[in-house]
Amino acid sequence: MKLTDKTVAGISCPEGKKDVLVFDDALSGFGVRVTASGKRSFLLQYRSGGQVRRIPLGSFGTELTTAQARKKAETLRGQVVDQRDPVAERRAALAKAREEEAAAKAAKAAAVFTVDVLITQWTEHHLAHRSESYRLNMPRMMRQILKPWLSAPAGTLARADAVHLLDQAASARGPIAANRFRAVARACWAWAVKRGSLEVNPWEATPRPGKETSRTRVLTDAEIGDLWNAAGGEGEPWPALIRLMLLTGQRRGEVAGMRWDELDLDTGQWRLPGSRTKNGRPHIVPLSEPAVAILRGVRRGKGAVLVFRISGDNPPSGFGKVKDRLHSVMTTEAKKAKRKVEPWTLHDVRRTVATGLQRLGVRLEVTEAVLNHVSGSRAGIVGVYQLHGWDKEKAEALKAWAAHVLACAEAKTTPSNVVPLVPKAG
Repeated sequence: MKLTDKTVAGISCPEGKKDVLVFDDALSGFGVRVTASGKRSFLLQYRSGGQVRRIPLGSFGTELTTAQARKKAETLRGQVVDQRDPVAERRAALAKAREEEAAAKAAKAAAVFTVDVLITQWTEHHLAHRSESYRLNMPRMMRQILKPWLSAPAGTLARADAVHLLDQAASARGPIAANRFRAVARACWAWAVKRGSLEVNPWEATPRPGKETSRTRVLTDAEIGDLWNAAGGEGEPWPALIRLMLLTGQRRGEVAGMRWDELDLDTGQWRLPGSRTKNGRPHIVPLSEPAVAILRGVRRGKGAVLVFRISGDNPPSGFGKVKDRLHSVMTTEAKKAKRKVEPWTLHDVRRTVATGLQRLGVRLEVTEAVLNHVSGSRAGIVGVYQLHGWDKEKAEALKAWAAHVLACAEAKTTPSNVVPLVPKAG
């Protein structure tokens, strides 16, 4: 039977069958499939590599006539005669089209995934459980250094670009600050790589801008006294803020961001939530009597949230300038006593407290609990199963330390006559 519009229209599917397949006598492999519902679809059947292939050509009546279907079948049949495989070629073309579509979508997504978007997403998702100061300061630092790249696709930043940015950061901010930026940028890009947003981390194999050595600077007792007294000559809020850093040993950002709702001055406790600590763990700081007295002396504005404010509800800034002024005063006092003040940083105050507590005979575990450290004696399995908070011991330690600081301020003690909190072993 030669398929025509009339013959195709006259073919029916026998009762009880799902469909019937009728081939054309004039063109090998050209046929029509008729289903029980009456739908008629043209196809071309051929063999390739020992396998039977079928290519759908379209529906009769709604898409094409029998003559049109025959013409398509003749074209495809010619390809088969030429040792081609129309089905394989069609699949390959479809796969290529899908790949091109995926590539186009990926390129569009990459263009939208700028450095600025990367920093925003990293901050919102990855830094959600980090301290408030870290979530604020790290993205700010990255945007400042990466300013020329903020609107560029994050995936276009290459290793050579990263090295150039590190060189600029080292020149403008110093090698140590550039090291910090490198660590943060590397972590940010690594996060995006793990999520599949980026393929390569350009910061991974970059050289460190500067060599770092662990600081060992600890203020002497004379310097502790000079610092306490120098802080008293500053304008608000610096006297209270600096002295609380010295009395508690807490981080600069934690003290500067202190909130009134974290304080219970009647019981002498400062409760830091995990959202404000570096390690994300809640932390209770016992407040010595001098610390409580300082806080009671801070003027609390109506509706104030922060204990220390410069303007509005913003915590104090400009620590570098304050430290320089304090150092200048301390240097002047040291010259009068024929002493020399070596360079120091505000973070050295925290190390000074830790060292001072050890000098007073405080147990290492208690010192680390005071500082809210999770390394050292509180690392690993001990940090998981040893949950004693050392609250009583911390209060006793900071009480003894406060007495020592005040004695230093009054020049009544020297390193040789420090009285330990507890007797030393042996």
